[in-house]
Amino acid sequence: MNRDRLMEPHHSRRAFLKDLSITSCAFGLSSLSSIWADEQSSTSVDGDELNSTVDCHLHINHFDRTIEQTIQHMDATGTAKAFVLPLETGEGGVLLRSETVLHAYHLYPERIIPFCQTDIRSPDCIERLSAYRQLGCKGIGEQKEHVPLNDKRLEAVIEFCDEHNWPITIHFQDGAGGFNQGMADHLEYYLKKYQTVRIIGHAQTWWANISADVPDPDKTLYPKGPVVPGGLLDQLLGEYPNLYADMSAGSGFNALSRDQDFTAGFIERNSKQLLFGSDCPCYDGKGQAFKGMCYSTQLQGFLKSLVSDDSVLSDLFSQNALRALEGRPSRDQ
Repeated sequence: MNRDRLMEPHHSRRAFLKDLSITSCAFGLSSLSSIWADEQSSTSVDGDELNSTVDCHLHINHFDRTIEQTIQHMDATGTAKAFVLPLETGEGGVLLRSETVLHAYHLYPERIIPFCQTDIRSPDCIERLSAYRQLGCKGIGEQKEHVPLNDKRLEAVIEFCDEHNWPITIHFQDGAGGFNQGMADHLEYYLKKYQTVRIIGHAQTWWANISADVPDPDKTLYPKGPVVPGGLLDQLLGEYPNLYADMSAGSGFNALSRDQDFTAGFIERNSKQLLFGSDCPCYDGKGQAFKGMCYSTQLQGFLKSLVSDDSVLSDLFSQNALRALEGRPSRDQ
C-alpha cells in the first residue's frame, strides 16, 4: 500500500523545495493571524457549519485517506482548522511527507496549519527545517523516531524551535521499539533550558504519566484503573507554562477516561495547557475505514460531558492550540 501517494515529487526533494519556494513567493503565504481572521471565507464549507475547534493532531494519509477526504473528516467533526503533522520516516507505520502537507496547505490555506518534520539523524536536518519554515510551516511534528529523548540531535531540533518561536509535538513511547524514550528522566531538562519553544506531549508514555503509578512499558502502554495523584504530568504542567498536552488518539482518551473524577480535577488544574486533538484515521467522522469509531467525536463528546464551563471548553477546543502555536502565554500574567 502506498501511504504517501499524494504529491510525491518526481525529482529530488531538494529541487522540489526550491521549486515550491519560488511558487510560494509568487503565491504569497498568508500570515497565520490573517488565515484565522479569514475563517469564514472557506470555499469548501459554509462557515456557519463549523465551530471554532482546532485539532492539534491530524495526518492526511491514514489508510490512504486523500487530502480531500481529510477535509471531509474535518467538516464532519466540526473542525475549523487542524495542525497537520507529517511523519517523514514512517517509523510508526505511516509515511507522510512535509511536501504533501505543504501541498495540502496551498489547496486549503484557511483550514490547514502545516507542520514539518524530517529525520533528525540526517546531516542536513536543520537545513531542511529552515527551508520548510520559509515555505510556511508553523512548527515541528510529529517527532517520532527510534532515538532516546536525550539524543543531542533531538536537542538541536528543540533548540531550532526555541530560536524560531515554534512548537514541537513529540511522541513519547518508552519500551522496546519506542520513540523518544526517557521522558521521566530527560524532559524537564529541555523545559528548563529552552523556555520559548512549546513542547506538546503526545502518546502512550506521555499519558501513562498522568498517574504517579506508571507500569513497565513492556507490560502495558495503556494502563487502566484509578489514577494515583502526583503524576509527572501534573508536576511538569504546573511548573512549566511552555508545556502542553495533546489529548488525541487512544492513548489520550484512555488516560482521561480511566478515572473521570481525577480527570475533572486534572482539567481544572491544567485547563490552559490541554489541547484537543484527534489523530483520527477515519474518513467521515463516523469511523469509516476505522472500525466504526472516530477519535474526534469520541473525545469531543467526552469533554463536553465532563466540563460545563464554556470558557474552559473554548480553551480546550481552540484557544490553547493557538497559544501553543503562536507562543502566547498559557497563563494569565
